[in-house]
Amino acid sequence: MDVIMRARGASPEEMQRGLEAARAVFNRAGMTAERAAGGAFAVEGWDEMGFPPDQEPSEAEYAAADVWYEANNAALQACCEGWAEEKRLRAFGLELLFDPATQLADRPAALAMLRAFTAAEDGKREFWNSQIGILADRLAADLDDSRDLVAAVTVAYTTLALSGFRPEEPIEPKRQAVYAAIDALEAAIEKPTSH
Repeated sequence: MDVIMRARGASPEEMQRGLEAARAVFNRAGMTAERAAGGAFAVEGWDEMGFPPDQEPSEAEYAAADVWYEANNAALQACCEGWAEEKRLRAFGLELLFDPATQLADRPAALAMLRAFTAAEDGKREFWNSQIGILADRLAADLDDSRDLVAAVTVAYTTLALSGFRPEEPIEPKRQAVYAAIDALEAAIEKPTSH
Protein backbone atom coordinates (compact mmCIF):
# COMPACT_ATOMS: atom_id res chain seq x y z
CA MET A 1 0.00 0.00 0.00
CA ASP A 2 1.27 3.46 -0.83
CA VAL A 3 0.53 6.99 0.34
CA ILE A 4 -0.82 10.09 -1.32
CA MET A 5 -0.32 13.71 -0.36
CA ARG A 6 -3.22 16.08 0.18
CA ALA A 7 -2.27 19.73 0.15
CA ARG A 8 -4.78 22.25 -1.14
CA GLY A 9 -3.20 24.51 -3.71
CA ALA A 10 0.00 22.47 -4.05
CA SER A 11 1.51 21.85 -7.45
CA PRO A 12 2.17 18.26 -8.54
CA GLU A 13 5.90 18.93 -8.05
CA GLU A 14 5.35 20.16 -4.47
CA MET A 15 3.23 17.14 -3.63
CA GLN A 16 5.84 14.83 -5.13
CA ARG A 17 8.50 16.53 -3.01
CA GLY A 18 6.34 15.86 0.06
CA LEU A 19 5.86 12.21 -0.87
CA GLU A 20 9.59 11.72 -1.37
CA ALA A 21 10.28 13.20 2.08
CA ALA A 22 7.71 10.86 3.64
CA ARG A 23 9.11 7.80 1.85
CA ALA A 24 12.58 8.70 3.12
CA VAL A 25 11.25 8.58 6.68
CA PHE A 26 9.54 5.22 6.12
CA ASN A 27 12.69 3.79 4.51
CA ARG A 28 14.93 5.07 7.30
CA ALA A 29 12.63 3.46 9.87
CA GLY A 30 12.39 0.24 7.86
CA MET A 31 8.61 0.42 8.06
CA THR A 32 5.78 0.37 5.55
CA ALA A 33 3.38 3.27 5.37
CA GLU A 34 0.54 0.89 6.16
CA ARG A 35 2.17 -0.30 9.39
CA ALA A 36 2.99 3.26 10.44
CA ALA A 37 -0.56 4.41 9.73
CA GLY A 38 -1.90 1.43 11.67
CA GLY A 39 0.06 2.59 14.69
CA ALA A 40 -1.28 6.12 14.37
CA PHE A 41 -4.80 4.73 13.99
CA ALA A 42 -4.38 2.69 17.19
CA VAL A 43 -3.07 5.67 19.18
CA GLU A 44 -5.72 8.07 17.89
CA GLY A 45 -8.47 5.50 18.40
CA TRP A 46 -7.37 5.01 22.00
CA ASP A 47 -7.49 8.77 22.48
CA GLU A 48 -11.02 8.94 21.01
CA MET A 49 -12.16 6.15 23.36
CA GLY A 50 -11.02 8.18 26.35
CA PHE A 51 -7.79 6.27 27.07
CA PRO A 52 -9.24 3.04 28.51
CA PRO A 53 -6.34 1.33 30.33
CA ASP A 54 -7.16 -2.11 28.95
CA GLN A 55 -6.95 -0.90 25.33
CA GLU A 56 -3.75 1.11 25.40
CA PRO A 57 -1.69 0.63 22.22
CA SER A 58 1.39 -1.55 22.37
CA GLU A 59 4.93 -0.17 22.34
CA ALA A 60 5.18 -1.31 18.70
CA GLU A 61 2.03 0.67 17.84
CA TYR A 62 3.41 3.76 19.58
CA ALA A 63 6.67 3.39 17.65
CA ALA A 64 4.80 2.95 14.37
CA ALA A 65 2.65 6.01 15.14
CA ASP A 66 5.80 8.06 15.73
CA VAL A 67 7.05 7.06 12.28
CA TRP A 68 3.72 8.07 10.69
CA TYR A 69 3.75 11.46 12.43
CA GLU A 70 7.38 12.04 11.47
CA ALA A 71 6.67 11.10 7.85
CA ASN A 72 3.60 13.33 7.76
CA ASN A 73 5.54 16.28 9.19
CA ALA A 74 8.40 15.72 6.73
CA ALA A 75 5.92 15.56 3.85
CA LEU A 76 4.20 18.77 4.89
CA GLN A 77 7.48 20.59 5.43
CA ALA A 78 8.86 19.53 2.04
CA CYS A 79 5.63 20.16 0.16
CA CYS A 80 4.86 23.50 1.76
CA GLU A 81 8.37 24.96 1.73
CA GLY A 82 8.17 28.71 1.26
CA TRP A 83 4.40 28.88 1.66
CA ALA A 84 2.64 31.58 3.65
CA GLU A 85 1.30 30.32 6.98
CA GLU A 86 -2.34 30.74 5.86
CA LYS A 87 -1.78 28.54 2.82
CA ARG A 88 0.23 26.01 4.86
CA LEU A 89 -2.76 25.51 7.19
CA ARG A 90 -4.76 24.16 4.21
CA ALA A 91 -2.40 21.23 3.72
CA PHE A 92 -3.81 18.00 5.10
CA GLY A 93 -0.82 15.70 4.76
CA LEU A 94 -0.53 12.00 4.08
CA GLU A 95 -3.23 9.42 3.41
CA LEU A 96 -2.94 5.74 2.68
CA LEU A 97 -3.75 4.91 -0.93
CA PHE A 98 -6.21 2.03 -0.69
CA ASP A 99 -8.60 2.76 -3.56
CA PRO A 100 -6.70 4.46 -6.41
CA ALA A 101 -9.70 4.66 -8.74
CA THR A 102 -11.57 6.70 -6.14
CA GLN A 103 -8.80 8.58 -4.34
CA LEU A 104 -7.00 9.64 -7.52
CA ALA A 105 -10.06 10.32 -9.68
CA ASP A 106 -9.91 13.55 -11.64
CA ARG A 107 -12.93 15.87 -11.59
CA PRO A 108 -14.79 14.44 -14.58
CA ALA A 109 -14.25 10.87 -13.38
CA ALA A 110 -15.22 11.68 -9.79
CA LEU A 111 -18.43 13.42 -10.90
CA ALA A 112 -19.27 10.54 -13.25
CA MET A 113 -18.66 8.01 -10.46
CA LEU A 114 -20.85 9.95 -8.01
CA ARG A 115 -23.68 10.12 -10.52
CA ALA A 116 -23.30 6.45 -11.49
CA PHE A 117 -23.40 5.33 -7.83
CA THR A 118 -26.49 7.48 -7.32
CA ALA A 119 -28.24 6.07 -10.39
CA ALA A 120 -27.46 2.48 -9.34
CA GLU A 121 -28.45 2.86 -5.68
CA ASP A 122 -31.48 0.71 -4.84
CA GLY A 123 -31.90 1.93 -1.26
CA LYS A 124 -31.53 -1.51 0.27
CA ARG A 125 -28.16 -1.11 1.95
CA GLU A 126 -27.38 -1.46 5.59
CA PHE A 127 -24.29 0.70 5.23
CA TRP A 128 -23.55 3.58 2.90
CA ASN A 129 -20.87 3.51 0.21
CA SER A 130 -17.66 5.02 1.65
CA GLN A 131 -16.52 5.93 -1.85
CA ILE A 132 -19.13 8.70 -1.90
CA GLY A 133 -17.41 10.72 0.82
CA ILE A 134 -13.97 10.12 -0.68
CA LEU A 135 -15.13 11.29 -4.12
CA ALA A 136 -16.93 14.35 -2.75
CA ASP A 137 -13.90 15.24 -0.66
CA ARG A 138 -11.62 14.72 -3.67
CA LEU A 139 -13.75 17.09 -5.74
CA ALA A 140 -13.74 19.71 -2.99
CA ALA A 141 -10.00 19.51 -2.31
CA ASP A 142 -9.25 22.97 -3.66
CA LEU A 143 -12.30 24.76 -2.28
CA ASP A 144 -11.81 27.21 0.56
CA ASP A 145 -14.89 26.14 2.50
CA SER A 146 -16.07 22.76 1.33
CA ARG A 147 -17.39 21.12 4.49
CA ASP A 148 -21.07 21.92 3.87
CA LEU A 149 -20.93 20.85 0.21
CA VAL A 150 -19.26 17.53 1.01
CA ALA A 151 -21.66 16.94 3.90
CA ALA A 152 -24.66 17.67 1.66
CA VAL A 153 -23.55 14.98 -0.80
CA THR A 154 -22.77 12.39 1.85
CA VAL A 155 -25.93 13.01 3.90
CA ALA A 156 -28.18 12.94 0.82
CA TYR A 157 -26.53 9.75 -0.42
CA THR A 158 -26.79 8.09 2.98
CA THR A 159 -30.49 8.91 3.08
CA LEU A 160 -30.89 7.34 -0.36
CA ALA A 161 -28.80 4.27 0.44
CA LEU A 162 -30.69 3.57 3.65
CA SER A 163 -34.15 4.34 2.27
CA GLY A 164 -35.07 0.66 2.57
CA PHE A 165 -35.53 1.32 6.27
CA ARG A 166 -38.47 3.56 5.31
CA PRO A 167 -40.21 1.70 2.50
CA GLU A 168 -43.31 3.89 2.84
CA GLU A 169 -41.32 6.90 1.55
CA PRO A 170 -40.68 7.21 -2.19
CA ILE A 171 -37.04 6.71 -3.17
CA GLU A 172 -36.85 8.98 -6.23
CA PRO A 173 -37.02 12.31 -4.33
CA LYS A 174 -34.06 11.07 -2.28
CA ARG A 175 -32.14 10.25 -5.46
CA GLN A 176 -32.91 13.71 -6.84
CA ALA A 177 -31.60 15.26 -3.60
CA VAL A 178 -28.28 13.50 -4.16
CA TYR A 179 -28.10 14.76 -7.74
CA ALA A 180 -28.86 18.30 -6.52
CA ALA A 181 -26.05 18.09 -3.94
CA ILE A 182 -23.64 16.79 -6.60
CA ASP A 183 -24.69 19.62 -8.94
CA ALA A 184 -24.06 22.19 -6.19
CA LEU A 185 -20.60 20.74 -5.55
CA GLU A 186 -19.85 20.77 -9.28
CA ALA A 187 -20.93 24.42 -9.55
CA ALA A 188 -18.69 25.36 -6.62
CA ILE A 189 -15.61 23.67 -8.08
CA GLU A 190 -16.07 25.49 -11.37
CA LYS A 191 -15.67 28.86 -9.62
CA PRO A 192 -12.14 30.23 -9.16
CA THR A 193 -10.62 29.78 -5.69
CA SER A 194 -8.47 32.13 -3.64
CA HIS A 195 -5.19 30.24 -4.28
